[in-house]
Amino acid sequence: MLQSLSSKMEELNVDEKKRDNALEIMQNTLHRERNRFNQSLEIILENFRLSSNRSIEELIERQQKGYDALVNQQNTIAFSTYTTKQQAITHNTNVRFEKVWTNIGNGYNPSTGIFTAPRKGVYHITAVCMSVSGKRVYLHVKHNNDYTEGSLVSGDDYKTGTFDVVFDLQKGDTISVGCRSSTSLYSDGDRYTTFSGHLIA
Repeated sequence: MLQSLSSKMEELNVDEKKRDNALEIMQNTLHRERNRFNQSLEIILENFRLSSNRSIEELIERQQKGYDALVNQQNTIAFSTYTTKQQAITHNTNVRFEKVWTNIGNGYNPSTGIFTAPRKGVYHITAVCMSVSGKRVYLHVKHNNDYTEGSLVSGDDYKTGTFDVVFDLQKGDTISVGCRSSTSLYSDGDRYTTFSGHLIA
């Protein structure tokens, strides 16, 4: 009977060790799974943070680009005009470029042919003027009614004179094309006679 009881005790000890081993295995497995889960969660959270940061950075970048574009648009001043008419110009008149391609900043007045600088800056001004066939054309770029760069063309057939000058203008300064005495210029639907300018700095 004691022998049988001793045998039962050994069996119980063996079963208990098996249970302990099984429990230890389960705990180790649970610990590994918890660590794996935590690592996966950290990766997910880190990816989410990176994604969120990228999204925020992209949003900021888009807003900055939009702001820069708005600032550039506000800073842009440019005009480009032409006439389709033959005109007689005297000392008291300007060439009237009545047609407008571009007038960003609204500095050019097509009814007078005068560009008024909307703000202080350095402006590049150009013009092309065609003579009446066989006639002389003598014109100047006028800065606040002061005659600056001149162009004189003459000879047979039609001739073109050009202007290309850079002005440091104050706000309110005016630029136009006129002459000291009197002359005539030619243009038609092919738009031979033009006047343009833009802010460069």
